[in-house]
Amino acid sequence: MGKILPIPTPNDVHEVVQGSLTSIGIKSYGTLTFPRNKSHQADFIRVPDNINVNYVKEFLYRYCSHECPSLVISITGDAKDFEMKPKIIRQFRRDLLKVAQTTGTWIITGGMDTGIMKLVGEIVQINPDPSRPIPLIGIATWGYVSGHEQLDAQGIHAYYSKSLSNKKGEAPLEPNHTNFIFVDDGSERTHGGEIVFRGKLEKAISNGFFSSKTQTDALTAYRTLVAAQSLRTDSSDIAPVPVVLIVVEGGPNTIRTGRKEPFI
Repeated sequence: MGKILPIPTPNDVHEVVQGSLTSIGIKSYGTLTFPRNKSHQADFIRVPDNINVNYVKEFLYRYCSHECPSLVISITGDAKDFEMKPKIIRQFRRDLLKVAQTTGTWIITGGMDTGIMKLVGEIVQINPDPSRPIPLIGIATWGYVSGHEQLDAQGIHAYYSKSLSNKKGEAPLEPNHTNFIFVDDGSERTHGGEIVFRGKLEKAISNGFFSSKTQTDALTAYRTLVAAQSLRTDSSDIAPVPVVLIVVEGGPNTIRTGRKEPFI
């Protein structure tokens, strides 16, 4: 198994960003580089499980994606290796890429290099238009991430070379994600601690898309969002965002995730 090698960060890290991270309760943060995708870097933050999700939403808008999404695709399912017919995989790949290439689309997964999360990462990697990267956000339990103890620092740039492990209660990160949010609930070698947070965050991002909306109103809101190109400075002015949940097989935690999602 490889090691995570810390790389000193430049001294000119934006003080405004650092102050914002500290003020909203973020415990650690930095960037990751992966050996399987050396040209790619992923930002990460570690948050307590009781953090106000609106703070995290604002952070994603301002410092990660630089714009509010027009659509969120939340994907959950089997966290272990699974078998899927090649024909179904090809269709899933085509459809996901087609939707994901829409301006402003975000994809959210559990962030691990296993099961459906690994498949989604591999699909995003073959994005035919690298000039328009697809935001792929992994939300995982801090204590379940392989080598997480070496990411317990502020402003680090780490070379993450953890490979698949047979150790129970941990898994490595998928290297094609653009952002990671680690939810620290105090547990070790246990996954599922991020489920409640993930549901709340996706509900916050949706900004009430389905609350007391008619089908016509929802369609109108969606068309308006697709045309939006910039982030509004006042989050109260951000129009509702549709959140679509895709479930691919899975077990008890998949059911829990589905129940915590704002929409199914």
